[in-house]
Amino acid sequence: MKGKKMATVALSALMLGTAAGAMAGCSSGGDTLVYWVFDRDMAEQVTQYYDTEERNLPYDIKIEVIPLGSMLDRLDNSLRTGTNLPDVVALEAEEVRKYIDQGGQTLESLEEFRDLTADMYDYTVETSTGADGNLYALATNVTPGVFAYRRSMAKEVWGTDDPDEIQAKFDSWEHFIASARELSAHGIKVISSYMDIGKVFCGSRSQGWVDDNGNLVIDSSLTEGEYSMMEVARILQTEDLSHETTAGDGTYYSDVWGDEVFGYFQATWGLYTNLELNCKDTTGDITSYGDWAIIPGPAPYFEGGTYHVVIKGTDMVEEAKEFAKFFSTDETYMKDWAKNHGDFMNNKGYMEDLVNDETANNAFLGGQNPYSTFIEQAEKINGEIITRYDSDFNSLFEAWATNYAEGMSTAPTINDAVTQFKNAVKASYSSVTVN
Repeated sequence: MKGKKMATVALSALMLGTAAGAMAGCSSGGDTLVYWVFDRDMAEQVTQYYDTEERNLPYDIKIEVIPLGSMLDRLDNSLRTGTNLPDVVALEAEEVRKYIDQGGQTLESLEEFRDLTADMYDYTVETSTGADGNLYALATNVTPGVFAYRRSMAKEVWGTDDPDEIQAKFDSWEHFIASARELSAHGIKVISSYMDIGKVFCGSRSQGWVDDNGNLVIDSSLTEGEYSMMEVARILQTEDLSHETTAGDGTYYSDVWGDEVFGYFQATWGLYTNLELNCKDTTGDITSYGDWAIIPGPAPYFEGGTYHVVIKGTDMVEEAKEFAKFFSTDETYMKDWAKNHGDFMNNKGYMEDLVNDETANNAFLGGQNPYSTFIEQAEKINGEIITRYDSDFNSLFEAWATNYAEGMSTAPTINDAVTQFKNAVKASYSSVTVN
């Protein structure tokens, strides 16, 4: 192999069920680049595009695929003790802010790559920039959300599956509910899990959870008006318009190939990971492959995203920075991965090139080219709402919205549900002021 060292992909100890510390990463002084990532696809990207025979890297790359929650605990422990640290880490948008907020204490500055961000989506650059003005991360992909729907069901109910005509029926929450009732009359549920709306509402807020003074902020779209998140959830639940599954459970995924559910709110990556990979029953005889299309839906939102950071003090700082740079700037990689996986990468020009590229048409989506819709949604993402509290607060608020939607005695009104949410924040987050 031309003297090149082979990359190793080590699955995390938690995934293998072995001792938690057995696979701890380390910066090993110039012969191994240690990379922690939460997704197997990113491991594949490294071995397929970066650590190849043609590149002939003079060092090993050790990849550890670790579930995100476990990774954060390990990373925090390693940062606290200064031991078993990785060189490069991939984090989601909701988690990366925690470390960027610490600035140069834990991360190497990537400010030298500022000029390379000119064609990236603005919100990813905002998210990657610390309070000191330095760039501390590079985002590989952009994750706007869309509404994916079944073409055959659209034709049954409305006589067309044309995305423009279907979008007109789902372009606001008022229209979404009205269309859900029409679908219900035909025995079809509009979505599988009614609380899937949570990621749409939380991702389309105009205000983040915590303001610059550390005060808790609850965006009005979540609680106020006839079509707030709270009220839409309650309508979907009380009128039996959703399948009432829990996102990610077995029925949620079997609904992808079944004949009861019209659509799903999914980010770009979820179209492949959650829908395409689950579009056949266990026998392979029943499939919804090719029966899907996407539209913007009632509100622009985003979910997830992959941000690469370089850990402070790595012995391989230049190699680590080049690694992060590659996955956010290399044209061949970004275009090929997008076309082969339906993903949406963080370069406006490269993605605009795919809008009229027939090789980017998506067979799972019935031949639809998704990139004009992805671009439309990405341009509307508000990066200013991203905070280090998002993952926890989104989940906590969704839990109390669920209690209200289902008429639980602890949340008989929206005000009661909000009060309970505030009390939970106050009890667990001393750094946030709750009024």
